[in-house]
Amino acid sequence: MKSSRAISDTPYLEALHQLATDDESVICVTASELAKAHLEGSPTRVPQSLIHLPEGISAAVTFCAGLASEGFRPFLHASASALSRAGYEAIVNQIAAPRLPVRLIGFDAGLSHPGGVAGQAIDDFALFNLPNLTVAEPGDAEELIKGLSLLHEIDGPVYLRAPMSKAPRLFDGNPSLTEPRVLSEGQDLLVITMGQCTAEVLRLSDTLKQARVSMTHLHLFVLHPSPQTALKTYFNDKKYKGIITLESHLSQGGLGSMITELIYGEQPKDYHCPVYRLGLQKTFAQGGHRDYLYKKYGVDVGAFLAAVESILKRKLGLSTADLPPSPWGNSNNQLPIR
Repeated sequence: MKSSRAISDTPYLEALHQLATDDESVICVTASELAKAHLEGSPTRVPQSLIHLPEGISAAVTFCAGLASEGFRPFLHASASALSRAGYEAIVNQIAAPRLPVRLIGFDAGLSHPGGVAGQAIDDFALFNLPNLTVAEPGDAEELIKGLSLLHEIDGPVYLRAPMSKAPRLFDGNPSLTEPRVLSEGQDLLVITMGQCTAEVLRLSDTLKQARVSMTHLHLFVLHPSPQTALKTYFNDKKYKGIITLESHLSQGGLGSMITELIYGEQPKDYHCPVYRLGLQKTFAQGGHRDYLYKKYGVDVGAFLAAVESILKRKLGLSTADLPPSPWGNSNNQLPIR
């Protein structure tokens, strides 16, 4: 595991620049002025392949579907909320159903947008649980850079939650599309996380070890199609006192729901391992900075600690006040308009 102090300024743009340089079929499309400003204003310029379509997200989806049907590999950049709401019908009918290799890059996903309901995609995992569509979210800069190349090899559509600017470097090794990343192994708890929420658990992991609490911590890069075979090997091990999932998404329809369906769809009726699904609880979120929103809606390190204590049925006497800050930083990922 790398030091969380290692920060990459523009990991997505680095990866996209390399793909566009190596593969002439890559076409970069933007459907918002902010996304356009982000790609054009970066020192890592996307070479000669940027097309801006101000006509709206549905028109951009249709345009990208046409490109893909002619052999190109378009990358469509927009806010995650625009893709999953205004663009949803077009994505279902024109990209997912015909299985066209369009890469949908959603910025400001989950609670990373400061502006409240209109800009926060807290239901995109649920909406994009579609046939043919691969859904992914990186947990750090390395996974984003290396994972984008893996996703580009998929002969079908992809939806990627992508940070717009800085991201920490946390992981060693390569990501996998079919296997969870094992961050720790233990006996007491099974913890499964995605995206920026993985860092929330990592903030507490050393402190839990000192308190003699051991956990198996799995990080997923790809949510759909789920790595069912690999996950079931952990569910079949009945040593765990409880399972915790943590995601920047509604607790329904995302990571927690997928894990629960896998467990209780396969296990016998006498399987009683409790599952704590930490996510937004059937609510829209207000605006605010990242740390405030994560704490208010129960997807931060404090919510994770409370779930651990509930499963173990004892207080650990730990405080999150002295923990290192999130390596993702306190501010939301905002596009640098230049």
